[in-house]
Order: sequence, then C-alpha cells, then structure tokens
Amino acid sequence: MSVNKVILWAPRILSIILILLMFMFSFDVFDSNDEWYMIALGFLIHNIPVYVLIIALIISWKRPLIGAILFVAAGIFYSVFMLIRGGFDMISAVLTLGLPAILIGVLFWMTEKRHLVKDKS
Repeated sequence: MSVNKVILWAPRILSIILILLMFMFSFDVFDSNDEWYMIALGFLIHNIPVYVLIIALIISWKRPLIGAILFVAAGIFYSVFMLIRGGFDMISAVLTLGLPAILIGVLFWMTEKRHLVKDKS
C-alpha cells in the first residue's frame, strides 16, 4: 500500500472509529433509573457531538481542507472545554477524544496538501 493511500484513507477510517467510540460512550445514560423519555432525551443529547462529527465527516470526504479545519476545531474546543470544566483531572478525556480529533484534522490537511482527492465537485 502506498503512502498516498494511507494518508487518503487514514483520516476517514480514524474518524469513523472516533465517532463509534463517542457513540459507545453515550450508552451510559441507560444506567440511570429515570423515566424512559428522560433516558431517550439524554441519549439524544449525549449524541449531539456524534451528529456534528458525522456531518463533518460527510463534508470532509470530498473536501479535506474543510475536514482539517472542522476536526482540529472540534478537538481544540473539546480539549479546552474539558480542561476548563475539570482541570487536569480531565486529561484522560482530552487524550482519548480531543487529541485524536486534532490528529484526524492534521491527516485531512495532509490529504489536501498532497492533492489526493480527485473530484472536488
């Protein structure tokens, strides 16, 4: 496999894995003893970042520069939010979700710089 194919597919595959990981984390709402509608609402709210990243991935598939901007911004926003919210006790959350999003953005940027996407329409 060539380096160009790895750079082309790595951000797409990694973003799918990140989205699935975030989706998996949202299942913790089912541990509560609330009413079913509160659990359903909590599940929908917990998945808002998942919806945003799915939209970002769809846009990024053909426009990697936009993907680079969106994923780096999402990673930085999440990291800053978690550090403000919980201080350095939240560093594991930053390393688990924030840093991979930034890495995916960098890989999308590398895809754009190498002009690996043929059809930009």
